[in-house]
Amino acid sequence: MSFRLGSSSSVCQRDFKAFVYDLNSQCPFMNPFSSSPIQVDGESFENAVNSGPKNEYTAVLFYASWCPFSSIFQSKFSTLSSMYPQIKHLMVEQSSVMPSVFSRYGIHSVPSLLIVNQTTRMRYHGRKDLESLINFYKRTTGLYPVVDIVEETSSDSESGSKVFQLWNGASLKETFLMEPYLVLSAVFVFLRAFLYFFPEIVSRIMALWVAYIPHLNLGIFGESRQVLAHVLHLIDVKRIWSKLKLCKTRNFHERARNARVWASSLASVSLGEASSTRIFPSRDL
Repeated sequence: MSFRLGSSSSVCQRDFKAFVYDLNSQCPFMNPFSSSPIQVDGESFENAVNSGPKNEYTAVLFYASWCPFSSIFQSKFSTLSSMYPQIKHLMVEQSSVMPSVFSRYGIHSVPSLLIVNQTTRMRYHGRKDLESLINFYKRTTGLYPVVDIVEETSSDSESGSKVFQLWNGASLKETFLMEPYLVLSAVFVFLRAFLYFFPEIVSRIMALWVAYIPHLNLGIFGESRQVLAHVLHLIDVKRIWSKLKLCKTRNFHERARNARVWASSLASVSLGEASSTRIFPSRDL
């Protein structure tokens, strides 16, 4: 990486360079641009975001320790922290906060970059190269970097090789222990894609299985069919089914008979009430 001092005018640039030169001459081991991100948990993250001034911006990186892309993005986030020391930079690990925090800020994948203040909240969607991230900072905050850092092209290839190096046996085992459903889903997708492009592979595997494994006892399936037939004969499924039908018809007839009795009793009661109402007026006369 190469460093360039950036400012709005040439006069301010010379003054700033003179200031940096005087500062380095007095403190040669001091780096005025060193500003590393702060690792926070759920409670300290909420306090840091809500306790700042209204117009103060805070950049937040949501990441996971098991994700290789998160480790690559952390180095770029540290570079952004050095380029923008006027912006507070926080890092939130997935296992250190409740899932509600990710849901509240709309974080559904890692790594995710978010710039917030008391009134706005902007999430970054785009490429993960340093130039795109700097443009996002400029659009969101209106601030320019104190130091311009140009990312070398070799770093991209190193990042790609780092991803493949992290996906070794140990990292895969750790990933499976932490995210078993993710690994199983990926295996299922790969198997479905393999069967889609090679549909005849299943029949060929079965043919090879039958041809090269002579100890496979295929008579087991015939014996199991005979045993199943004997069991069905002993149970006599037809007789059980007829009994069930008979029980259903009996219950239906009994319910119909009860309904007729109830209707006749209701009709007799209603007729008795009607006759009593006719008798009472004749007595009054």
